[in-house]
Amino acid sequence: MDSFIKTVTAQAESPELALWSEFQDELSKLLDIPISLYDINGGLLVASRAQACLCDTVKGRSEGRDLCNQAISKVIAQVVEKGKIYIHKCHTNQYIFAVPALLGDKRSFVIVGGQVYLSGSEEKDFSEGTSALGLAPDEIQRLKSEIKTIPAKSIFTIPNIISNMALPFLKCLSPETTQAASQAIVSAGASQVQSAIAGESLRNFRALEGVYLSLAPLLDREELYEMILAKSSELVDAERGSLMILDNKSNFLSVKAAKGLDKNIIDSLRVRVGEGISGSIALKGIPVMVRDIENEVPPLKNRPIYKTKSFISIPLKLDNRVIGVINVSDKLTGEVFSEQDLHLLQSFANYASIALERGAYYSMSEELKMLSMTDPLTGLFNRRYFHERLFEEMERVKRHGESFTVFMMDIDNFKLTNDRYGHMAGDEILKCVARTIRDAVRSMDVVARYGGEEFAVILPHTGKKGAFVIAERIRRNVGEARVGVGDGFECITISLGVAEYPNDAANIDDLIDKADKAMYLAKKMGKNRVVVHEQ
Repeated sequence: MDSFIKTVTAQAESPELALWSEFQDELSKLLDIPISLYDINGGLLVASRAQACLCDTVKGRSEGRDLCNQAISKVIAQVVEKGKIYIHKCHTNQYIFAVPALLGDKRSFVIVGGQVYLSGSEEKDFSEGTSALGLAPDEIQRLKSEIKTIPAKSIFTIPNIISNMALPFLKCLSPETTQAASQAIVSAGASQVQSAIAGESLRNFRALEGVYLSLAPLLDREELYEMILAKSSELVDAERGSLMILDNKSNFLSVKAAKGLDKNIIDSLRVRVGEGISGSIALKGIPVMVRDIENEVPPLKNRPIYKTKSFISIPLKLDNRVIGVINVSDKLTGEVFSEQDLHLLQSFANYASIALERGAYYSMSEELKMLSMTDPLTGLFNRRYFHERLFEEMERVKRHGESFTVFMMDIDNFKLTNDRYGHMAGDEILKCVARTIRDAVRSMDVVARYGGEEFAVILPHTGKKGAFVIAERIRRNVGEARVGVGDGFECITISLGVAEYPNDAANIDDLIDKADKAMYLAKKMGKNRVVVHEQ
C-alpha cells in the first residue's frame, strides 16, 4: 500500500507521469497484460491498474510480497546491466519481462509487464508454481480459472511491441528531447512544450489503438492483407498504396493488397529483393520517406498516375526478419508526408507484422487441426474426433433432455473384393462409400471412418424412427453406386446398425456396442440391410 501511495503522489506531482499513466493504461488494455513503469533503481513510478489475480493473492502475504519484489528487482537489474529486454520466470512460474527505456542518467526507466503463463503449459506451470503457497483448494481453483495465457511466441514479440510504441512516448516526456523545441518557441515554457508533444503522442497512440483493435479479430490472411493496407493508408491519409509480402523461397515480393492502383498491373507484379525501392527496403529493412521523388531519387521520375511526388515505404519485420513492405503515396491533402506520418506507420508496422504472423500460425494450426481430425483417404472425420463429438453430443442431450442416434456401418464382403482386385480398388470403394454417405446426410450430422471398412454417423436431434429413414437412404444410395474395378464395375452393399441415446444406452461405450450388435445382426440376416436396436 505504501508503494501505491508513493506512486499516486509521484503522479500528482508530475504532469509527465500523469500523461504516461494514461498511455500505459491504454497500452495495457490493448495487449491485455499488466504493465508498470519503474525507475532504474527499482522504484515504482506508475503501477498497473490491472494486476494478475494470482499476483494480488501472493502479494497479500508478506513472504509472497517479498518474492514478488525480488523478481521485479532481478529483471530491472538485468535490464540496466545489459541494456536489452529481459524475460524471467518468477516464483509462481509466471513469465514477466522488462523493457529498457534508458534515455539518460536522469530520465531512464524500465517498463515491466507480463504476469502470464504460456499456452499449452499453463496447467503444469500453475500447479507447480502454487504448490508451495499454502492456498486452499477452492482458492486455487478460482485462481486457475482466471489466469492469463499467451502463445509461447508472444512472450518474445510483445516486449518488442511495447518497446517500439512506448519509447517514442517516453522520449517526448524527456527534457533532453524537448530542449530544441522549447528554445524555438520562446513564448512557451519547457513544460508546455513537453505536454504538447506528449499529448500529440497520446492522440497518435489512440489513433493506432483503434487500428489495432480492428486487426485483432482477423485471422484470415486475405482479410488481414486488405485491412492492413486500408488502415495504414487511413493513418496517414494516403490515397494510394500497396502491401507486398516476401516469399522467402523465391526471394520475390508480390502484391497482396492494393489501393488506387491498376489491378491488372499489380496482379502480375513481382519484385526481386534488392531491386527497386520496395526490393531495397526488403533487403535492408530500413524505412524510406521521400518528399520529392524526382529530386531525392533522380533515376525515378514521377509517373502521371500519381498526384504528388511524396511517398513512404516501410518494412514489415519479425525478429529483424523482413516479411513484407508497405508503400503509401498521394496524401489526400496534396502535402508531402511528414516525420510524424513515418513514425505512425512504423509503430503500426510492428503490430501488423505480429498480426500477419498470428494469421499464418492460425492458418497452419487450422490445417494441422484438420489433418489430426480427418482420415486422409476418405476425407471423413477419424475415429478419435468421432468420439470427441459423441461425448459433446451426449453432454448436450443431458442438459436439454433430448435424444440423438448413432449408425455403425460396414461394407459387405469388402475383404473378398480387396483380395481379388487389390488395395487400390479397395481404396476406390472406400472413397465411393464415404462420398455416398456424406451426400445422404444433413450438414449437422457427423460422418467418420471408424476403422478399416467401417463407418459411423452421429445424427443430432434425431430418434430411431427418423434415423431409420436416413439409414435406408444411405443403404439404397450405396447399393446404386458403381466402382470401376478390374475390367468391369463392382456393386457395393453395406449393413447398418442403429442405436439411440439415452433410450438404448447409458454411456458412449454402451451406445456404440448396441449399434455394433445391430449391425452384426444385419450381417447375419443376409447383409445389405438396416437393423435398429430394440430393447
